[in-house]
Amino acid sequence: MWIGLLGPLDIIITTTGQRAYLSAAKQRAALAALAVDARDVVPVDALAVAIWNHEIPPSWRTTIRNYIKRLRTALGTDGSRIVTRPSGYLLQAGDDEIDVLAFQSLRKVGLTAARQGDWARASAKFSDAEALWRGTPFADIESPGIRDAHLPYLRETLLAVLEARIDADLRLWPSRAADVIPELQRLTSHHPERERLWWQLMLALYRCGRQTDALAAFRAARKFCVGELGIEPGHNLTDLQQRIIIADPELLDHTRRQSREQVVAW
Repeated sequence: MWIGLLGPLDIIITTTGQRAYLSAAKQRAALAALAVDARDVVPVDALAVAIWNHEIPPSWRTTIRNYIKRLRTALGTDGSRIVTRPSGYLLQAGDDEIDVLAFQSLRKVGLTAARQGDWARASAKFSDAEALWRGTPFADIESPGIRDAHLPYLRETLLAVLEARIDADLRLWPSRAADVIPELQRLTSHHPERERLWWQLMLALYRCGRQTDALAAFRAARKFCVGELGIEPGHNLTDLQQRIIIADPELLDHTRRQSREQVVAW
């Protein structure tokens, strides 16, 4: 079984290799609610809110039981995947069967590799996690409750994974520093509030011999911080600016000053 939530709902029955399609919008919402919290019991009243968004019909308990029955059939198993509990329902799945679980698992492996200084493995695992995203999560799930509860966290976690992967790539300098510059320019344009991205862009530009551009990136970051947030840039950015100005040779030595702890926990 494979259930994809990081984009339009995607269901693959691994025993046949065929995709299953749920035409009913409320049935898709029911599966998404179970899958995003797989391995945890989803209370039946929470499932009702995910399906009907507070406009719950009088016969909702019977309707949910029918949805669960159809989902068990759609998943192509013996029905054991979705387990009934006194308070609700539980979808049993492994990390390699739901993309949200796989994403979190790969992220954890990447963070462990980064803490161990295995930057190539860290970059690879973070990249694998990013690759699971096919678009906006829950793109075809008509459930504001699911989106409001999970979408902000997932988007924030994806950005954190992107930053961690870029940290690893910068550690693999000089082979990858130039490659991340266009990506960082796009990311700072879309997320100018994230100082870590500006810091990474400044360092990548400097390591590619573009000191002037690195300082211009700092000015752009400061303009946003002062103009939009009403604050000066944080210490990490201002410290890097000063080190770029004096051409600190340690900026070109990835084994010094930029400790593992600084990379993993910004």
